[in-house]
Amino acid sequence: MAESVRQNPSKSSKLLVAAIDFGTTYSGYAYSWKHEWTEVKTNKWAGGSGLSYKTPSVLLLNEDKSFNSFGYDAEKKYSSLVENGTTCKKYFYFHRFKMILKKPLEKRVHRKTECIAENGKSIDAMTVFIHCIRHMKEHLLKELEDKLTDKVTVDDIDFVLTVPAIWDDTAKMFMREAAIQAGIKTAQLRIALEPEAASIYCRLAHLESNDNSNFFMAGKEKGAKYMVVDLGGGTADITVHQINKDGTLAEIMPASGDSWGGTCIDKEFHGFLKELFGKDVMNIFDTDSDYTEDYYDFWQNFETKKRTFEMKSEKQEENGKMVQTDTNFAISIPVAIKEIIEEIEKKKDPQNFKKKLMEAFVKDLIAKSSYKSDLSCIGGKLQVKSSLFKRKIFDPTLNLLVKHLVKIYQDIGKDLKVILMVGGFSECSIVQEAVKEKFEGKCRVVIPNQAGLSVVKGAVFFGHQPDLIAERVSRYTYGIQTWPPFDERKHHKSKKVDIGDGPRCKDIFFKFVTKGERIKPGHKKSHIFKVLRPGDQKLECGVYISNEQTPMYVDDKGCVKLGTLEIPLERSGRNSDIEESLIFGDTELHVTACDCTSKREHTVTFDLLSEEINFPES
Repeated sequence: MAESVRQNPSKSSKLLVAAIDFGTTYSGYAYSWKHEWTEVKTNKWAGGSGLSYKTPSVLLLNEDKSFNSFGYDAEKKYSSLVENGTTCKKYFYFHRFKMILKKPLEKRVHRKTECIAENGKSIDAMTVFIHCIRHMKEHLLKELEDKLTDKVTVDDIDFVLTVPAIWDDTAKMFMREAAIQAGIKTAQLRIALEPEAASIYCRLAHLESNDNSNFFMAGKEKGAKYMVVDLGGGTADITVHQINKDGTLAEIMPASGDSWGGTCIDKEFHGFLKELFGKDVMNIFDTDSDYTEDYYDFWQNFETKKRTFEMKSEKQEENGKMVQTDTNFAISIPVAIKEIIEEIEKKKDPQNFKKKLMEAFVKDLIAKSSYKSDLSCIGGKLQVKSSLFKRKIFDPTLNLLVKHLVKIYQDIGKDLKVILMVGGFSECSIVQEAVKEKFEGKCRVVIPNQAGLSVVKGAVFFGHQPDLIAERVSRYTYGIQTWPPFDERKHHKSKKVDIGDGPRCKDIFFKFVTKGERIKPGHKKSHIFKVLRPGDQKLECGVYISNEQTPMYVDDKGCVKLGTLEIPLERSGRNSDIEESLIFGDTELHVTACDCTSKREHTVTFDLLSEEINFPES
């Protein structure tokens, strides 16, 4: 496999392939040249405590909604604006907003979906995503300009944009449209599914260094099954792949997962702080612009601390004996917390109010809490016993994640050889240990070097070799709305309508692909429709998806309208036969329509974003 892939030329027609990994908490890009496609280069961003391969997914817009800055620059500029008091409220500051695209089927994203900034005002989410993708694209072009003597333009690049596999087709179309409006031509854009990209990278990572010993499945390739667990800031995105005889990959069960990423740890810790300091204190700390700089400094510090958190114990002397005790997780308490507590206490009892040192305030709160045996305050830092921190902050998320992984393992069987953990949250040792402990003796758990870069580097490989994924599994049942002749033996009478040539049954779900069906890229399903009303200028047909395998009607429970096909008719006034085709198996759904008489293919409008479509009540 290694040599055959190495010898394969890039399938890209451009000078290079660039991938943009737009994450919930951090974003980055990578690229490689067509003539040396296995040599992937990543950008380094200046900010935080030094150089990093990714920058925060943070956007700052001016008061007229024009672009100001992104990433570390946006954080820095917004902090300086905060120092000017109310000035910052005129600006639009967004962070951790990618998750607004992960919506349930009944509340899917559309063009009117809004994104709320820190100043409480909202603008359409499409504008926010366009600004972000455009900045990443232009940053790449500037980077290439600085390094090269010959100018590279956007027309010289094939782009790959990563999205979670558990997103629906609408969210993928949303990202594609944002990228196109950001200046990337649709013919030069591919959508890559994040766990697929990571899987491809781990299959081919040894090509970067010419070191076959780094191949995570060495010696066990043919027919082997492995699970890819992509843990990012917002989501856990999980898929299962099998290695085919020719070295390509086949997905063998639908992608699954949920909101079990690193931001869940933040939410649990925030809840813990509310218990300790009180809801009123934390609500002021979260929302009052006077404390914005302290707020972001605190959570940036926590982001670093949580990734390096480890369960350790140490020996200490107690009553003349050496005993094993927990180490502490220590995090600095913002002075702002003390100021807020003082202000609240002063209002409660102004006559008896006395200022205290930070430690005195916190020690009083600890003494009243249910965690007093596991908490302390030393030198302005909250000291939390590691066992409590793991149990209270990490375990709620890890328990859900591990339970889901066990269910997948049970469904696949004992021939699952490897669990491959990728994504930034996978770099946390507590997460690694939880998975390894559960699957000890069952299958090997592998965490590649720079697990947080697996997705973006794999997306570059995917851009050069898009046929490495040979088979995917449908996450939904797909079908179209049809009106066949009414049959009283099997159709409900409420669905009976009279149209021209006799009674018809409306709203029938004509199935093209079944949920869980394994399909190859380019898998085409077609159906021929006859225009029912002479004189129509176009034929409209609803495309539906369902979580059920055999829906009868398009308004059955579990069915959702995905979009509407609009096909122009060449011979209005006559009954035309139109062949409508849906093409499956790629990362995106494609649609074609053909006039059966003239054999002319039509340009089909398939707009998933035009409106919010609600779940049927029945």
